[in-house]
Amino acid sequence: MEDEGFDRPFRFIVTGQYLAIHYRSSNFEIRRDYHARGNLFYLADDGEGIIHNHTYVGALTDHPDYEGDVFYIRNGPQYLTQNGQWADHVSDAIKVQIDPVGDYGDDEPPLPPPLPNPVIGTDNPISADGVDLYLPDKWFSLYPITGDCLWSGDAGEFESKLYFGGNPYSLGTCFQLSEHEGKTRIRSNEGKYLVVMMAPSVAAYQDEGCKQHTRFDRCPSCMLHYTIGYSSELQEGFLLVPKGLSTMFVLNDGLFYYKVNVLKGSYAEVQRVEDIDDASLFQFVA
Repeated sequence: MEDEGFDRPFRFIVTGQYLAIHYRSSNFEIRRDYHARGNLFYLADDGEGIIHNHTYVGALTDHPDYEGDVFYIRNGPQYLTQNGQWADHVSDAIKVQIDPVGDYGDDEPPLPPPLPNPVIGTDNPISADGVDLYLPDKWFSLYPITGDCLWSGDAGEFESKLYFGGNPYSLGTCFQLSEHEGKTRIRSNEGKYLVVMMAPSVAAYQDEGCKQHTRFDRCPSCMLHYTIGYSSELQEGFLLVPKGLSTMFVLNDGLFYYKVNVLKGSYAEVQRVEDIDDASLFQFVA
């Protein structure tokens, strides 16, 4: 234990549920609460061991369909269930995700109080931690499901484009969502909306004919050169098309889908694709 770095603190998210995970008296406890009000854990240097109060308390096992993003908590051959008990079969286990804790030092922001009604509409999309995405005055982190969500994927802005960086997603831009005529408007904490755009550096090199086109034109020369960016001018919004687990979705602008294109380890942009099977999965976390 003395060899552990203790440099990867996190709290658990129970996928799609408004629950917090605690560890007391050598047992996991799962309570209805905001996930960030649960106990702080550390990931061991081997990437599997779960540490609490300098003690190994279990291990992470990848979900076979979402390796590096969704996990089960294991103790030897058994898996943790929602009632805090251990089961022999993985089908009885809860699915968990990781919310990395930033290095705030002594200035960690205060935790918000529990939500009495985390879901206001049963048909509304929900965050990874079970909060209604259309809840008024609620802010969320956005991140892509890439197999490396634990310690990278913070949303940011570069040359008006949406990008994902090399820091934990919880340190990225926060967004507020609202529904309008069947689509979702996504507004950043700086008052800008996520919109479909073509970067000026790309637009400058388009053919003359393409310079007359808009994001709605299906021109084979320019239609896939659009990306998602930030603008103070509002557009129609996006469709959050459910895909994968109940908290996951792909982004659709009414014509095209969007894929995360990793250009280097600490920088990824979003590109348009035509086929939903080529699109990236996304989630929000409250």
